[in-house]
Amino acid sequence: MPLFYPPKWCLMKIQEHVEIKFPSDMIYVGPIRAFIVRLAQRLGFQPLRIEDIELAADEVCNNAIEHGSGDHRACISILVSFNRTRFEILVRDSGTNNQKHWLRSGRLRDVRCSMSPESERGHGIYLVETLADEVEFKLNELGGTDVRMAFYLDTLSCPSSGITDTIHA
Repeated sequence: MPLFYPPKWCLMKIQEHVEIKFPSDMIYVGPIRAFIVRLAQRLGFQPLRIEDIELAADEVCNNAIEHGSGDHRACISILVSFNRTRFEILVRDSGTNNQKHWLRSGRLRDVRCSMSPESERGHGIYLVETLADEVEFKLNELGGTDVRMAFYLDTLSCPSSGITDTIHA
């Protein structure tokens, strides 16, 4: 099934939202990534910045599947919002019976502290925080985690502080 690519004139509106839900399975991450890349191209991001967006989106989707919705019957939601200056991606998982709120209070801090060059894991959150202009981690009402990333077309539009932890116990 071909992906939907909105026409360029459609992207000139003041604000647009696209929501995509997909089963918690890695097989769907590639098509989601392709959609996000194509949309970023249509919005006018430069090629290197599009690679940043793609890598950050890939990492957050993979984390949502692996840590937040380990059951294939669960769904991952992606809400993409964009306007003339900002491209925002929200990835929402629903948690699992044994992994509700996988990024609970204190866990984010632990992940950051345990990251080392020798470890094979734990670098994804750092990557996302480095690549996105804004990042927010938040527990959601489903028992899972919301990760919101924002990318600005023009760095002059970008706020000075980019990372927000709003994880609560």
